[in-house]
Amino acid sequence: MQHFPGNGALIYVTERSPFPEAIAFARSLGAKTIHIDDLSSEHLAVDPNLVVDVDLRKIDIVRRLKVLLMRRGAGCRVFLVDPHVRVTSVHAQVLGADCILARPARPVDVHSAIRQHHGVVALGSDEAAVRRSIDDGVNVLDAGFRCLLASTIFDSTGAHDASGRIADAVGSVGAAQWLATVRGYHVGTYQHCMLVTGVVSAFAVGAGMGHADVVTLTLAGMLHDIGKAAVPLPILNKASPLSESEMRVLRQHPVDGYDYLAAHSSFNAATLRSVRHHHEMLDGSGYPDGLQGAEIDDITRIVTICDIYAAMIERRAYKDPAKPAQAMAVLTAMASAGKVEGSLVKALGRIMLAAD
Repeated sequence: MQHFPGNGALIYVTERSPFPEAIAFARSLGAKTIHIDDLSSEHLAVDPNLVVDVDLRKIDIVRRLKVLLMRRGAGCRVFLVDPHVRVTSVHAQVLGADCILARPARPVDVHSAIRQHHGVVALGSDEAAVRRSIDDGVNVLDAGFRCLLASTIFDSTGAHDASGRIADAVGSVGAAQWLATVRGYHVGTYQHCMLVTGVVSAFAVGAGMGHADVVTLTLAGMLHDIGKAAVPLPILNKASPLSESEMRVLRQHPVDGYDYLAAHSSFNAATLRSVRHHHEMLDGSGYPDGLQGAEIDDITRIVTICDIYAAMIERRAYKDPAKPAQAMAVLTAMASAGKVEGSLVKALGRIMLAAD
């Protein structure tokens, strides 16, 4: 599992590093600074948001960026250019700029451009708390993925505390804004896990559960895919349909996550069951154990529908996010087919459509 180190999956590409003004600007952005000569495809593997501040009059730089930026994902590309030299704006457009800002740009303008690209609504005074709660969750996941691969102890207390902060943030600003922030700043497996976390938390809050139960469910949502740490990246990140053998590998992740947490965490049995069984279906068609009906507990049933919903509303390189109503239509059809619980689907629809 890979996640770009630093807050917000944001890279500042510059020729001026390590000059103090470049360092200060990057700090104001909350970005990782990378000199243009050091930028590589590895930095772009997680499709971060990019702020490119280089001299686009230089053909060698333009050619280098053209090769590196050939792969196009959901990350926003902001180019800072000299407003008096038209060719720099032309080159920025050729390189796939989502936004072109005149140099020097203010960090607030850069952040605004990124939010606009991802459809994120400004959160005002609550934004810092929302971002911190999301970063807390991503840090828990990042540490958990590493611990699983190393078979070391998972920080159960830290994960529980982070879940509490996420639940508080979701309850404070609402699901729509919290989820939009996740989509704006994280990609891939981290984005999916955090979207599921937010949807589960919103469900628990919207259903009127007590705070302790909200935190318990939020934790279950955050941990549900921890077993994906063991899935090879070529399979995990494959944009085309998986082969039968690749699907077998992917479908091992609930067992891997359960086995790891059972041996290396202090979570209760209900939380562990939700990790192992979140792909089970009421009609027995799910995996890994083919459970059906009453064999699937309530927490797992909630995590399952929230996982399906989150997968449909997330943005990926090969698909646009579904609208909440579209995602709910799919879940409603699954409920009619006896795969997921209809009463929970109706409750989720009421909560998420109201949030949207």
